Amino acid sequence: MAAGKKEFNTDQIKEIAGKVLKILGRVLACVVAVAVIVSVTLVAAIYIISKGSSTVVRDMFVTTMVDTGALDFCAYMFLSDEEVDEILKSNEIIVPEGRTDTTLIVTGDGGSEPDPEQQIIDEKQGVVYDEDGVCLIDLRGKTYVGKLLIVKDPSRVSVAGLDKYGEGIVGKSTEQMAKDEDAFAAINGGGYREMSDYRTGGYPEGRDGEGIVIIDGELKWGSLGRVYELIGFDKNNILHVDNMTGKEAMDIGIRDAVNWGPVLVKNGEPCVIPSSAGNIGFHPRTAIGQRADGSVMLVIIDGRQSHSLGAAYEDLIEIFMRYEAVNAANLDGGMSSYMVYKGEVITSPYMLYFNGRRTVATSFIVSKQKG
Repeated sequence: MAAGKKEFNTDQIKEIAGKVLKILGRVLACVVAVAVIVSVTLVAAIYIISKGSSTVVRDMFVTTMVDTGALDFCAYMFLSDEEVDEILKSNEIIVPEGRTDTTLIVTGDGGSEPDPEQQIIDEKQGVVYDEDGVCLIDLRGKTYVGKLLIVKDPSRVSVAGLDKYGEGIVGKSTEQMAKDEDAFAAINGGGYREMSDYRTGGYPEGRDGEGIVIIDGELKWGSLGRVYELIGFDKNNILHVDNMTGKEAMDIGIRDAVNWGPVLVKNGEPCVIPSSAGNIGFHPRTAIGQRADGSVMLVIIDGRQSHSLGAAYEDLIEIFMRYEAVNAANLDGGMSSYMVYKGEVITSPYMLYFNGRRTVATSFIVSKQKG
């Protein structure tokens, strides 16, 4: 035996192994006990919120959980489907009646003579277009930070998607779509079905069921007879934010569209939030709007992170009204929300348990300037 080297017999090894197993058992028991206590506490808290006397807190909780998508099951733990639906309905944003008034938008090619009145508005708001025909603005509110990209020429904004859609199809990340299309910039677009294995993006969905995708005037997904919350541009580069059927969209010449919601600004009027509870949901947000001169506003808000809790619908409405949007709508948010600019992701995507960029059904892309 080498000097200083200690050998253990079988009984000693068993004794040491027994002690190790006993310690591991105690540690495991502590971990399980803590997990049980935390779980019971969370369930009890959800029960108190769901069945408590404060309808404001209950509505706040339900609307926030449903908005997350991944945690929406929490809203249904102690409330029926009918109760949750009623809460969501009572907190739905009230949109002004009527269709998008296209006469309120005057679009050009981004190179026409500037409107003196619009120049005054731009100077007041600090909107200065660079050599790429865009203005990138840092957004900051009480609970959020984000980016606003204003694109002077609306013809540069279109929808990128997939070659085909359906069950079992996996989408692409907004970053990949921007790369494939050699786009100048991009944000995520409409909604899609959540899959248990996170193979998302292949099945477009709206807030109330099946989705619609129109790219370059072609109906890529959806049906002619169904009504959709449609967000998209017509062949005159005017943004529409209306409920309409697929056939109506085709008939009026929609060139690129997705569906989600809610609408935030309609024909220059801010939409109304009926109660404080519907305004509390702070989340990562993506939204799109258009100003009277045709310029397109792309908004990304970081959320669920230490540097940015997120934005409520009221925050988005305030941003669009501050920069004088005529029409604007909310797009899919959460883990899908981020902005690609000149080939780089310039916002902070929220990732909870997902490896890599979220695969999505559609993105709004900004093409490079012509010439």
